[in-house]
Amino acid sequence: MRILVIGASGAMGTNVVKGLSTHHGKFGEGVIEILKASTTSTDYPMDCTDDSSVRELFEKVGCVDAVVSTIGGAQWASAEVVSLEQIKATLEGKLLCQLRIALAARDHVVDGGSITLTSGIVGNFAFHGGSPSSIANLGLDAFVRNAAQELRRIRLNAVSATVLEESADAYGTVFPGFLPISGERVASAYVRSVYGTETGQTIKVWS
Repeated sequence: MRILVIGASGAMGTNVVKGLSTHHGKFGEGVIEILKASTTSTDYPMDCTDDSSVRELFEKVGCVDAVVSTIGGAQWASAEVVSLEQIKATLEGKLLCQLRIALAARDHVVDGGSITLTSGIVGNFAFHGGSPSSIANLGLDAFVRNAAQELRRIRLNAVSATVLEESADAYGTVFPGFLPISGERVASAYVRSVYGTETGQTIKVWS
């Protein structure tokens, strides 16, 4: 089984790679090959804001059984002071980047394979400074819900999580009352998407 994980060097991506490897080692058939793509990767470098970079990545990778995107570039700013440029940057960094990946992946995922994107808790609940992220996250959830009904050959889901334990020191105060979750727990949602049968779902991991 070949799985392309985009954003593999980040906190979320690292946990996802580990979770997929662990699951396949226990329950999967055959050999698993996880291709790790990121802006810093030497084997599979990619700039998700650049159409040609995304296209070149998929041309290099070829056919895969699953594509997982753990990209989460977003800016935090209260609606009282947020600029249109900050909103645009968030839409590009999280929403458009992942749509670009999903559209490119269509021709490289085998029949019966899957694409998994990453949205987030912001938008389902209100958080101070979360206005830009709310647009990106809910946009991804809406795209997944609708597009999955049109993609007859492959499955499409999103994972929506709260803050990771690894990132709690930096971001925990942004999510008051929401307990951080372990990397293992959030990785299980991606395992569910890749190895399960669901499509059109936003798999929530919030507490």
